[in-house]
Amino acid sequence: MPEPATGDRRRRVPRTKLAVPALPPQLVSRPRLLALLDGAVRAMVTLVSASAGTGKTLLLAEWVRGRGTHDTAWVSLDSDDNEDDRFWSALLEAMAGCETVPPTSPLRALTLPPDPSSDPRFLAELVNALDELDEPVLLVLDDVHELTDPRPLHGLETLLRHHPAGLRLVLAARHDPLLPLGRLRLTDQLTEVRAADLRFSAGEAGALLDAAGIDLDTAQLGDLLDQTEGWAAGLRLAALSLAEGEHQRVLDDLAANDRVVGGYLVDEVLSGLPPELGEFLAAISVCEQVSAPLAAELSGRADAGALLDSLTRLTSLVTPVDTTRTWYHVHALLRSHLLADLTRQTPGRAARLHAGAAGWFAADGQPARALAHAIEAGDAATAGDLATRFATALVLDGDHDLVRRLLEVAGQDLVARDSRLALVAALLRLEHADPAGAERDLATADAAWPADASAELTTLRRLVLARRAQLGGDVDEQLLATDQFDHGHEDDPLLDALTRLCRGTALLAAGRAPAAREHLDAATALAREHGHEYLTAQCLTALAALAAASGDHGRVPALAGEADRLGSRHGWRHTVTAATADALRGYGALLAADPAAGLEHATRAATVTDELADDPAGRGPRLLVETVRGAAEFELGEWTTGARRLQRAPLIAGTARLPDDQVALTAVLGHRAALLLGWGQAAGQLLDWAQAAIPDAGEIELMRARAQLALGRHHAVDRIIAPLLEGTARIVVGWTVIDAWLLSCEAALGAGEREPALRALRRALGGAERLDVLHPVVFARADVVELLTAGLGSFGALDPFAQRAFATLRGLDLPPLPVPLTPRERGILRMLPTARSLDEIAKDLTVSPNTVKTHVRAIYAKLGVTRRRDAVEVASERGLLAEAAAAGNPATVDTGKW
Repeated sequence: MPEPATGDRRRRVPRTKLAVPALPPQLVSRPRLLALLDGAVRAMVTLVSASAGTGKTLLLAEWVRGRGTHDTAWVSLDSDDNEDDRFWSALLEAMAGCETVPPTSPLRALTLPPDPSSDPRFLAELVNALDELDEPVLLVLDDVHELTDPRPLHGLETLLRHHPAGLRLVLAARHDPLLPLGRLRLTDQLTEVRAADLRFSAGEAGALLDAAGIDLDTAQLGDLLDQTEGWAAGLRLAALSLAEGEHQRVLDDLAANDRVVGGYLVDEVLSGLPPELGEFLAAISVCEQVSAPLAAELSGRADAGALLDSLTRLTSLVTPVDTTRTWYHVHALLRSHLLADLTRQTPGRAARLHAGAAGWFAADGQPARALAHAIEAGDAATAGDLATRFATALVLDGDHDLVRRLLEVAGQDLVARDSRLALVAALLRLEHADPAGAERDLATADAAWPADASAELTTLRRLVLARRAQLGGDVDEQLLATDQFDHGHEDDPLLDALTRLCRGTALLAAGRAPAAREHLDAATALAREHGHEYLTAQCLTALAALAAASGDHGRVPALAGEADRLGSRHGWRHTVTAATADALRGYGALLAADPAAGLEHATRAATVTDELADDPAGRGPRLLVETVRGAAEFELGEWTTGARRLQRAPLIAGTARLPDDQVALTAVLGHRAALLLGWGQAAGQLLDWAQAAIPDAGEIELMRARAQLALGRHHAVDRIIAPLLEGTARIVVGWTVIDAWLLSCEAALGAGEREPALRALRRALGGAERLDVLHPVVFARADVVELLTAGLGSFGALDPFAQRAFATLRGLDLPPLPVPLTPRERGILRMLPTARSLDEIAKDLTVSPNTVKTHVRAIYAKLGVTRRRDAVEVASERGLLAEAAAAGNPATVDTGKW
């Protein structure tokens, strides 16, 4: 054992320095990180490296206390530990106090030489003593970044180089210590926990706020996570501010305006940086991401790349975005604080830095970033120039807020003088459900139209007209607006993709699916190839509509879902494209017999389309949304609400020639709902509307047959729908034939013909399986469902699909449909709200009182009531009184027709 030159040089070590820190009462446990550390102890070294305030110490303290401290030695380091003998005194004292170190272990008796880290005999004795332990010591060194003197770092490196079997080292630091980490990685002896791992998830952040008594809604929590980027200190400091102030005010600009957060950033982050790095950070704070050349442009420093690398080593609040270290990200809170200080103290410099960034990004071919900085600089001239060059592409890339701000900075005078900018403004308004505003912008563009308008400008105007016609749902206008499109824009792929999208959409509305597919596939390929994600979302939405119209129902949710995910990721939820994608997802859910999901999607879409309620230019998307919404409500048992919504379709449509499939879908679903409720008059109105719009469609015969079945004329059904069953009718909605076979099944059951009913049911199941459509089968009439249930196990190859339909129906647990009233019952029902007695009603109807009483009892039974007052109330809720009134005065109706 080495003999010290002047006795035992061990220093006295404060107990608090060797104690595992206590856990706060409101600690938010993070099991995912604890599990990561549990697996890490197999490696020689675990490194927890992240900036101040990321929760390193609390995490390690919770982990150590959770697993037990019997084998753990803890040392909280500080700047005094750069004295070599003080450093080794703390380590030896901590290890000697570990329960797993036997009383006879040399670790308890080792004395320190004058220069321990440079004394090979001392280090060899220490390694040997650790190797002799039966159970390894877990040595946690917190705040290793405090070690800057080469001597203790050299001693630690020697320990790591010899890999003593009795030592597991856990290092916590604000930046990576100067130790041979690369060698440890290469030998698989290093486990790393980085800033990205320590970021709080939405669930963890919510738990932290709950513990502090802070209640934020989902949007506010998302805003807080965006600003703090999951940084533990940022979240805890925000919780303090939120507890004292109005939530939204605090969240509006946390780092820029919050004294607590700003103070922490200064004390714990900025004060520890050399002045030149602080100044450099302030200069680059105008950009969310910087590269070395951009940082050099902003700071005027040729060594900008080296400074960025230094910052990534000194604080994890500046991090490389990619593995090549081309771009760097400054933490949102730090950047916001620096930029706010810069703007307050030297506003002129902040504007100049933004202008410099705008020029750099424009020269680098990044127009969106260039425009954003030109706007911040308040440079109207540069903004106007960039707008003229790039605004169209930016709208189709989905940078809508940026373009809106750009147009504001450029000024109305510039827009009024520039037809291109006015057309871009119109296109933007159409995407955000403002056709009236788009009309004004279109008029502005026409007023400023140049005599020598380019072909590109003319095409842009036609694109605006085509998009306007699409929103209006008018097929003829869409075809007219796109008939003259030239698709030979090889030099402008964006323009080529957009014209193909508009033409494909017009052809789809006209029912020319093969030609539409050719254009839409080409547009999608171009949009994807050139990275135009908003245009891609538009193309995917159009392809989903094409799949729905072509009977390829399985692709509808996938295509619309991808478009929806793009919209959610980029903040495009409040656009017509997003609303249409949502409506198509709702339609897909409805066909999959999931009306709850269908209603959820349609209701979300309605937040956009409801803004078009008073504008006929928005009838196209509104009709689809209201159809899906009404049908879903009806299937969920909200019969009156859903049926009434479907009845309003002709009012939405107006006089425009809408796509055949939209008319057929709305009419068939609305007609069925009306008949199931006994609304004969309303059903007749929908049939008349559809017959005027699509007179040669097979769906007209389907509705006529359903009306005959409602009147009890079972044998008339197959004669009317024979062309559908034989495949000779023009079917507009792909799954209509399934409905036809189910109607045939229902008619056969009504006529007491079980075998023909079973054959029809098999044909319906075959069609439903082929198209992967559950809705007509799951929501068939009760007698058809009974036949399906009785036949389970006997449908051969169709039995798995029949079982699936049955299981879906059982899982829905929906209330039974109301039994419709007969015409005679509806006539009597109309008179129940009056003061007439039953005898007086019988006299008015020239029937016996007993007949009236019999019908009243039947009415009560069908409405589920026992009193006249309740019957009137339920009938009013279901719209039956209005329907009865619309049918005319029962006293004058020929009772023979009842």
